[in-house]
Amino acid sequence: MNDKLSYTIRKKGNITILDLFGKIIGSWAFTLKEELMRLKESDASSVILNFQGVTSIDSLGIMAITSALESGLFIKITHLNTSCREILEQNRAANLFLIYGTEEEAIGNTIVPNHLAKDMRRYKRINTNIPIEIQIDDCNHRGVLLNISEVGALVGYLDPLSIEPYTINHINIRMKIPVIGTMELEGKPIRFGRTSEMHIIGIELFSTEKSRKLVKQVYNENNPPPE
Repeated sequence: MNDKLSYTIRKKGNITILDLFGKIIGSWAFTLKEELMRLKESDASSVILNFQGVTSIDSLGIMAITSALESGLFIKITHLNTSCREILEQNRAANLFLIYGTEEEAIGNTIVPNHLAKDMRRYKRINTNIPIEIQIDDCNHRGVLLNISEVGALVGYLDPLSIEPYTINHINIRMKIPVIGTMELEGKPIRFGRTSEMHIIGIELFSTEKSRKLVKQVYNENNPPPE
């Protein structure tokens, strides 16, 4: 049986679609990872992986996709068969990906416009380590603000979410900042991922006025004036 992975690439607007064929296993997983990272370097903002021709995936294949997610590439999966879905669930990876039945559904629910990804990269991102409370619908999760800019934030949390990531449209972040006090930010998720230590959510912030104030305070806390 041929385990070779092959793929074709096409575009729909600003969305790149990879039609995958074969098995995403072993050394072929690195082929997919290299292609995804190449797309990331070429400023692709949103990628759909069409699994209609995929017969199997292993842990290396899952790692290839999660590595691309962690790099900032926004990825959706379509036409995932039962066997591949079960493997994702066994590796606790099913909740990391945005999974749709059809390509039309994935395109219709794309939430990262091409200009947004470019705009977010223009703003300086400051690394932080601030404890936060993440509110999604009626559920609260303890987490940490990993970094922030005037238009976006990256947050981390330990426990898996109790709802499917692709159904989330609104996120509240609550934190206590010296001098400012308790502060709340609002936004919508634009990507989900996972590191070896925690789950992560990339967020587009709604209020740039609030985030500018927070960014300034965070910068001052991390860069005290010389004595």
